[in-house]
Amino acid sequence: MGNMGELHGRLHGGLWHTTRPDRLMSIVEAQAILVEPDIHDRDRSNTANGPKNYPISRTIGGISLFDFDGFHPESYEKQFPVSSWQFFVPYVRSWQGAVWLEIERDVVREQLLSPEALLQKWKKEGLHGHNILPGLEAAHIGDLPILTIRSAFLTWDGGREIREFCIRDFDHEFYNERLREWQEAVGKQLTRGLSFRRLG
Repeated sequence: MGNMGELHGRLHGGLWHTTRPDRLMSIVEAQAILVEPDIHDRDRSNTANGPKNYPISRTIGGISLFDFDGFHPESYEKQFPVSSWQFFVPYVRSWQGAVWLEIERDVVREQLLSPEALLQKWKKEGLHGHNILPGLEAAHIGDLPILTIRSAFLTWDGGREIREFCIRDFDHEFYNERLREWQEAVGKQLTRGLSFRRLG
């Protein structure tokens, strides 16, 4: 299980979305994880070649999720040796940290495509030009309301530092303090647009 590092016990078994720490505020403002957030394509993953190569979840109008239910890194890597899942866990290296949002599986079940269903759709509909994390990536079709998020945390230092926070009853000052702690730990401000303002 070591390939998930310090976060294994926290992530294992859950359904998760991950984002850059500074992007959480836009989720709070929208009260949802949006399929098409107000983020320029240059700041989103796998957009260099336009829509023909957008990630699978975005292509089908969904939100990309990690389904760690029954996930075992060693057996997964034997089954899918070219999967790039470790690019995202514990976080994308250039971010130097991430927010992980745990989704209430039972609440979103009707809008959820399981990893198996998403992979079958990818194969049957000839969507091979669109990136997928086979057997691990699930997709929520449509925007994902913030009320479906059961827990949240900010992490850095290879997943060794974890700061839990409540997103349903969001405390802006508390989260801003955690952001400052993260920034001081990584030694620099990573995003020009980072704001510590209290949102209305």
